[in-house]
Amino acid sequence: MIATTHRARGGFSLVELLITLVLVSIIGVAAGSMLMSQTRFYTRLSGQRDARSVTRNARNIIQTELSMVEAGGGVAGATNDSITVRMPYAWGVFCSSHTMMLLPVDSAMYAMATFAGFAIKDITADGVYAYTASSTAPAAGTESNCTGTPAITAPTNGAYLSVSGSAGTAGAPMFLYQIITYKFAASTLFSGKRGLYRRVGTGTAEELLAPFDTTAKFRYYNLNADVAQTAVPALANIRGVEVVLNAQSASRASSRTTPESASIKTAIFFRNRVD
Repeated sequence: MIATTHRARGGFSLVELLITLVLVSIIGVAAGSMLMSQTRFYTRLSGQRDARSVTRNARNIIQTELSMVEAGGGVAGATNDSITVRMPYAWGVFCSSHTMMLLPVDSAMYAMATFAGFAIKDITADGVYAYTASSTAPAAGTESNCTGTPAITAPTNGAYLSVSGSAGTAGAPMFLYQIITYKFAASTLFSGKRGLYRRVGTGTAEELLAPFDTTAKFRYYNLNADVAQTAVPALANIRGVEVVLNAQSASRASSRTTPESASIKTAIFFRNRVD
């Protein structure tokens, strides 16, 4: 008769199972906590990036346009929430008989502009631009009005325009302008926040960027000053603008009570500032 050896079947004791479950639970909690922490960190980074993007885009848009404004007459209205300027969009030289020799200009920019008036430089006196508001859009001009003394010839891709009401010294610099308003106001995109709006003439204001907090504003450089002030100077004395762009992210991390924020201050001095 053959003897049979029986081996006890291997397994885990109840204590071992309990220890394993505890260890797995600890690892799971640690992994979950790390995952939540990384998620919140990523959310914050994403929010900071979004806020910085809002400030930079706003700065680029405003700086591109406001740097074209003339000192001493280019500002038509100003508060800490908004600024309205006479924005040049086409340049040339005054000839005679209400005629302007138009220098080459971007056709798209010219077509999209809303004519609000013109400005002619007084080259016989103090050299400032005299602004004239007008609702009569320029039309095709007569070349012969620019052949006097001095003769003014349009370059390639230039033109001659008839600008009603224009008068000045032949050869004086001249430009056409439109009215542009930038304004911080309640955002239609983010409830309880502010947006940056741009309006051409009396048209509909377009919300460019948001959200901004209530500290976003315009400050101004007064005549002969190199430090911006909150009080709005006389319009003719405004020589530049400081834009305070305090933007926020559209959302916030779960661990934060406020959205992420980014702030940029940019100074823009107007063209031909001499004081």
